[in-house]
Amino acid sequence: MSSLRGSPPACSSTSGRLVRAADTVRVAALSALLAGCSSAAGLDEAQSGGSGTDGFGDVSGAASGSADSAGGNGTEEPTGWGSTTGADETGPVSSSGTGDEPSPPQFDEPSPSDEKDPQNVPEADLCAADETTAWRLAVRDADAMSSPAHARQAMLGPWPSLTGVEVRPWEFLNYYTFAYPLAPPGQLLAAAQLRASQDDLGDMFELQVAVRGPEMTATERPSLHLTLALDNSGSMAGKALELLKSASHVLAAQLRVGDSVAVVSWSQIGSVLLPPMMVSGPNDAKLLQAIDTFTVGGAAELTQALSAAYAAADQQYVPKDINRVVFISDGGATATQDDLLLLAQRAADEPLKTGIHAIAVGVGDPALYRDDLINAIGVAGAGPSVYVGSPEAAENQLGARFVGLVGLTASSVDVHVTLPPGLQLEAVGSAPDVEVVGQDHVTAAPNDRVVLHRRLRPCVADLDHNGAIAVQIGWTDALTGEPKQATAEWKLTELLSGDTSWVAKGEAVLAYAEALRAIQYHAGHTEAIDAAWERLKAAKAALPDDQELAEIEQMLAALQEP
Repeated sequence: MSSLRGSPPACSSTSGRLVRAADTVRVAALSALLAGCSSAAGLDEAQSGGSGTDGFGDVSGAASGSADSAGGNGTEEPTGWGSTTGADETGPVSSSGTGDEPSPPQFDEPSPSDEKDPQNVPEADLCAADETTAWRLAVRDADAMSSPAHARQAMLGPWPSLTGVEVRPWEFLNYYTFAYPLAPPGQLLAAAQLRASQDDLGDMFELQVAVRGPEMTATERPSLHLTLALDNSGSMAGKALELLKSASHVLAAQLRVGDSVAVVSWSQIGSVLLPPMMVSGPNDAKLLQAIDTFTVGGAAELTQALSAAYAAADQQYVPKDINRVVFISDGGATATQDDLLLLAQRAADEPLKTGIHAIAVGVGDPALYRDDLINAIGVAGAGPSVYVGSPEAAENQLGARFVGLVGLTASSVDVHVTLPPGLQLEAVGSAPDVEVVGQDHVTAAPNDRVVLHRRLRPCVADLDHNGAIAVQIGWTDALTGEPKQATAEWKLTELLSGDTSWVAKGEAVLAYAEALRAIQYHAGHTEAIDAAWERLKAAKAALPDDQELAEIEQMLAALQEP
């Protein structure tokens, strides 16, 4: 699970803090995207599809890798693949008017882009033949994993369908596993792999940079003060309620002596289901009773959930411990810009006083689940957003990765890469008609990694392979507020002759995500699937026993079924 988290920083005038202008735009954009998400009754409204690409010189920065979750089955038979991109009932139309296969639309939310460091001279040049160039790499929604989990569950059900699934390719590197070495205690560690390749434009290099957090066991983590905020709206009846209880049980099993917990609903009346209390250990009896007796029905709004959840969280808050609120929902509730701003303000970290970060857990049938709300809560609340489509997925996403889910090692993480003379970075950022916002606020957790995939091209005829690529990580210690830094450097010859298995997996994961998007928008788009098969074949040759690659193979085969 990834925890290099993208979110706005503190942003409430009532707290004496100000929102950065770029982050205000981001939260406003999230709020606008959620304008149609109004309660359970709106589930039949348009479920807008995601777009945006990453990695291969397209749109948006890539982010961290994470492990998989086990699958389950859908319960309703969809009517077909369906386009979730906003095309009308006549089907997608090529904008060129030539009859060629249309490209999937660009994601229209403001996003950060890679920035060239101002010390580069001349700053406007993307490549220098005799000077190094330094870049600050953009990280977008770095702990969001709802999209790939949703797509996975939809594809592995009895009636594979991507109808209603937002495919956001940058989240796929967050979701899948990349086993780079862990950092020393209290530190972050940079790693890199580089693979030479070619495309229609000529020679190129695939660069994959990883930032790892330190190892931490369940017994080593600080005490946790957890508030569960359970969506009681009518749309939660059935499978969503079953999965909510499965997810809550998994979380209850991870608690230990010294932890505290509270449970609230999203209801305006009687929202406190379990007042804050110290647990007796894993599977505390009072906590399990509150979970098992939870029922759905009545009005349910995120605004009320925030009020009840933060009131409970404040009662059990301990500055140097871990303080988290977990929102569990099928995504069918209402969110306002004020809600998102409050989430961001409460997640603010200060020296010796950690924020109350939000964890968003989506549940429900993949054909009915809406991830807009879940993703927005995670982004604004500086925490992960995940989708749980089966009890097995709950165990894998919430249980096996619990320490990384709730923990925090670093905030304000910055990743810079310096390229040798003659090598340029292909710009990764927003499309020309999409507003660009500042770098997301990024955090890092124990047992975690961020994976950034970029494409490099030589801009000189004879590239010197003795040149070096350097990665510099800067961050703020999440507890003490102390600024820290780590740097790693490799010669091109060292990288090109070294292991390339994880960069090959990164290419396969991104190509698979692009195939999903292409099929969503144009059912006959075989070119993207062919490219994904090619990347997958190379990755499996490097990692023949990788179970996630085997599962991607299964899903690519399902895409080709009539």
